[in-house]
Amino acid sequence: MITLNHLVRKSNAVNSEDFQDYWLHQHATKLMPLLSDLGIKKYTKCETLHDDDANKALQALYGTSDDAYDFVDQMIINNLDDFRKGLQDKNIQKALLDIHNEGSSLVNYSRSDYWFSVDVAQIFSREVIEATWDTAYLKVFYVPQRLDKLSLDEAQLHWNACHGGMARQFAQFLPYDKYIQGHLEPSALVDKLKSLLGTKFEDNNLIIGQAEAWLDRRILPAFQGPEVERMMAMLVQDIDLFVAAKESYIFATKENVIHNQRIITEPIPSLFNAN
Repeated sequence: MITLNHLVRKSNAVNSEDFQDYWLHQHATKLMPLLSDLGIKKYTKCETLHDDDANKALQALYGTSDDAYDFVDQMIINNLDDFRKGLQDKNIQKALLDIHNEGSSLVNYSRSDYWFSVDVAQIFSREVIEATWDTAYLKVFYVPQRLDKLSLDEAQLHWNACHGGMARQFAQFLPYDKYIQGHLEPSALVDKLKSLLGTKFEDNNLIIGQAEAWLDRRILPAFQGPEVERMMAMLVQDIDLFVAAKESYIFATKENVIHNQRIITEPIPSLFNAN
């Protein structure tokens, strides 16, 4: 499976409540009829909790920027051929452009972006874990910017082989019940989508993807002690080996599931790249 991530920052000219109402309702309603034709099986709008104490604590813990996206829209694509065919349809192209243009007064497109990612699971559960509003879970995103001395492949290799291994090593202490690395996958299809929309998006050439971790906020008060301090010191030290933390973002969100169909992953002979 491949996920199309749409990371969104609102315009400074619109207040948070108005933007939230538009993005969760009008924007979602207009995209819904296009999802099947684009092969999108699941569509979730992850809403950033800017003023939440957990959000601020995470930024202090990891030493990241206090900036954050306002939403992360995630669209899971079961078969990339379906997305490719849908994106070639003139009616779908027009509909996508119309929706994009309608949001031009509300979205700061120059600080928003799209990218494909592939899941590399590090800590996983047989249980269905979602950070919806009827649970105590938060979905935490970390958007790491690699050190400019490293290539994308080098940074992603360290992220998976070293940092992922450390996370699994400390699984009993980590407050995350599920942790996935979403490795950014360069794709001409995403370039085509952005070209179709005719807008200059954020310059994210150093981003390596997005970490996704599901945190049960009820255990945060117990997240302390010498074992935790040792673990966090090692994890943060390792992050500094491949990530520019001060230029990266971490933020807690709630998941709003807009569309959810059963996903069946089958052999796909042509999926050797994301183009």
